[in-house]
Amino acid sequence: MFSLKQLKRYPLAIFVDACIVINAYTLASLVLFARWAPLQYYNELLMFLPVAVAVHCSVNLKMGLYRGVGRYAGLIQGLKTIKAVSVSVILLVLIGLLSMTSSRIHVLAMVPIGGLIAFILMTLVRFYPRVFYERSLKEVTSVKNILVVGAGSAGEKIIHSIQKESGLAIEVVALVDDDPQLNGLEIHGVHIYYPTEKIPQVVETKDIDEILIAIPSATREEFQRIWQICSRTGKATKTLRPLQGMHLGVESISEIDIEDVLGRQPVMTDYVQISDLIGNRVVLVTGAGGSIGSELVMQISHHNPARIVLVDHDESALYNIHEKLSQHYFLNHIICVADIKSESKMEYLFGLHQPDLVFHAAAYKHVPLMELQPDEAILNNVHGTWNVAHIAGEHGVDCFVNISTDKAVEPVNVLGATKHLGERVVRDLADLYPDTVYCSVRFGNVLGSRGSVIPIFQEQITSGGPVTVTHPEMTRYFMLISEAVDLVLQAAAFRSSNALYVLEMGKPVRIIDLAKQMINLMVPSEDIDVVFSGLRPGEKLHEQLIDKHECRISTDHPMIYQVSTTDDQPSILPELSDLVCMAKTHDGDAIKDVLATWISSYSPFDIRLVGLIITGDQKVSDEPFPDTYIVGTLGYGWHNVENNGRHDELAGTDSI
Repeated sequence: MFSLKQLKRYPLAIFVDACIVINAYTLASLVLFARWAPLQYYNELLMFLPVAVAVHCSVNLKMGLYRGVGRYAGLIQGLKTIKAVSVSVILLVLIGLLSMTSSRIHVLAMVPIGGLIAFILMTLVRFYPRVFYERSLKEVTSVKNILVVGAGSAGEKIIHSIQKESGLAIEVVALVDDDPQLNGLEIHGVHIYYPTEKIPQVVETKDIDEILIAIPSATREEFQRIWQICSRTGKATKTLRPLQGMHLGVESISEIDIEDVLGRQPVMTDYVQISDLIGNRVVLVTGAGGSIGSELVMQISHHNPARIVLVDHDESALYNIHEKLSQHYFLNHIICVADIKSESKMEYLFGLHQPDLVFHAAAYKHVPLMELQPDEAILNNVHGTWNVAHIAGEHGVDCFVNISTDKAVEPVNVLGATKHLGERVVRDLADLYPDTVYCSVRFGNVLGSRGSVIPIFQEQITSGGPVTVTHPEMTRYFMLISEAVDLVLQAAAFRSSNALYVLEMGKPVRIIDLAKQMINLMVPSEDIDVVFSGLRPGEKLHEQLIDKHECRISTDHPMIYQVSTTDDQPSILPELSDLVCMAKTHDGDAIKDVLATWISSYSPFDIRLVGLIITGDQKVSDEPFPDTYIVGTLGYGWHNVENNGRHDELAGTDSI
């Protein structure tokens, strides 16, 4: 039933539909029968038309055709119109057969044709506001010409989204794709060119202002190749990054980050297996405020843990991750400001919260600073790891996962040496506590971590340069933080005790290439100088993922492999207390001597290399290192003074 209030809301729409119905059935009668229909038919038609108007308008009301907003009319509105007209035609055929008794054959012909004409006219009327809004009411501004790379599903969706948005001063004028079968075809009226090598030519001939790479499925190599072609045009280049839970659209267009260029196609992870490990269990994360630790916390929260205990000595970082968890409505977490070196505090936390799983991400990670402060590196990275790991074993923790680094492989710096000892501590404790699954996961640099080279480069590029690189030959392995943590959780889910896992990092990236890519990304039309500042204390030109005494073993995941060592290393636990006592005397030289004794692959960094750029077969001079104040172009200085026959320095930033 329809109220008077409803009828008053749609007077114009009902009036238009009434005019459409009258004209549609009258036109159908004239076209079909012209002058040869009996006169009585036209008399009955005059009586039939008001009935047709009433039926059509009533059915339209019932089906909700007058509730749609014209500018957003689409498929659903069209389907409603089809249903309404079909129901009306059926009813009118029955009514016509009963009321127009002298011309039933005419009724059977006229009503369906009239209904078809009415449907066409009603559809045109309902879709006209959308067409008018999209085509005629766009802002009168200068239109930006867009070239879309990728004529697949993503390209089609983004073109459709741009074309239907009336307020956008952009227009897609060309598509480029590497599929030869699409060459010369069109999508939504946009011509497709082939192949992507023609991008510079298309940019010039079509007066392109901006390029959009719309290939979400592209591998790193494919994306890099296309991006490099686009960067040669000097035009701003963007990509698609769909928001979580949303379809591709204009809001998915974003600037290209270095993660897009260096990131790799994610490998599917067994989230069911990870959820079985974490679900309904208490998880403790050390270093929870750091780059890796905070990402661990966020990903763990997605697997329905009973509770997450966040441990860190940085209260500001802890509060930040607390706020982030709260914004995502995960409230089952506890923040604990604590130092992993404090045995009493760790005992208290483990006794209070009884964790089932422990992810140990707390560590000093700054190469130059740890080279200058080996005592702190030992106390935190070695003693702190032992402290948390052995307490985990004492409290019957089900699984302990240690986060390690590629700097632990054949280390040349104190940081790498301490992380190497951390791996051995975890391995030795696995023998002491067989009921706890102990493992370490080793990987290289993660993109976007705090203090990494990327934010430094970004700041330098923003300020106009120069961009400083320590050495032209330096390379590093890179991985997305989210990807690394995803694989850490997968490795933990293997539940193999006394295991050392290494993540597949792909090919190492030259830092100079990274700097140039970031310049092209951020300021493609500007010339930014790249200068070399020389090595910093403890820096290594190239990192490795396994050493000469290790061999890799495949696992069930293509991006995780296990390593076993052929080097029969004795347990370091009996002598660990002596190393800790030595660290508390702050004797850096003695600490480095012990590290060289315990780690056969450790080659202490030659301090004379600081600030130098040595390539090929060049060697360091045997002359004494001058007592000067060296200031690198990054703003980090090392004051060299003799200290027990060695040179001590004061340094600044995080390792690359």
